[in-house]
Amino acid sequence: MSLILTAAYTFLGLEDHYHNTIAPDLLTLTYTHLPPGVERTKRDIKQRLREWDDSSPYHKNRPLRGPRGGDTLRLLNKPRTFRNVPSLTGVTVHTMVKGALQDTGYLAVAGMAVQSITGVRTTVCYSKKSVAPFDLRAKRAIAVKAHLKGQLSYRFLANLIDVVMPRIKEYRGAKGTSGDSSGNITFGFTPEQVTLFPEIEGSELNIKSWQ
Repeated sequence: MSLILTAAYTFLGLEDHYHNTIAPDLLTLTYTHLPPGVERTKRDIKQRLREWDDSSPYHKNRPLRGPRGGDTLRLLNKPRTFRNVPSLTGVTVHTMVKGALQDTGYLAVAGMAVQSITGVRTTVCYSKKSVAPFDLRAKRAIAVKAHLKGQLSYRFLANLIDVVMPRIKEYRGAKGTSGDSSGNITFGFTPEQVTLFPEIEGSELNIKSWQ
């Protein structure tokens, strides 16, 4: 009972810490002040796709080029107010199971491990393309994932920050380049680090068997 109460207090404390400390600081650092009378919805949005310079006859009637720095259009940043302060919207736990190439039974073990960590039923992911060097065929079950929202995401994040990460020896944290400039941050753990979760440690699940 004490363990359950401690876990509940931890993730509730993390959520309160965000609303009371992190959210006001983010608003202060990123607030965009507009003078009274200026409509926030109407903005001068410049063309993000580039035109060709007609230096070659092959440039004629071609579609616009992609943006500088990448082929993907970034999300438009709206003026920051108290209504759209960055917050945690969800957590996705995903793992690729190499052993599923030979035996799909490995997905069951991986699904139980991810489900025990997140408390959410997992879904199976299928490959989209065939990769001959890896003996991978299209539409083949190869991974499992679980998506968390609401209090489940705060509970998982609190468990990750307060229990798992401090127990990793010489852990340097997530890289600063792991984000995609659209609010998504991605980082991973080794099989040995996954066993540090309280739900996995001491159980009969063999993490190394499905890696």
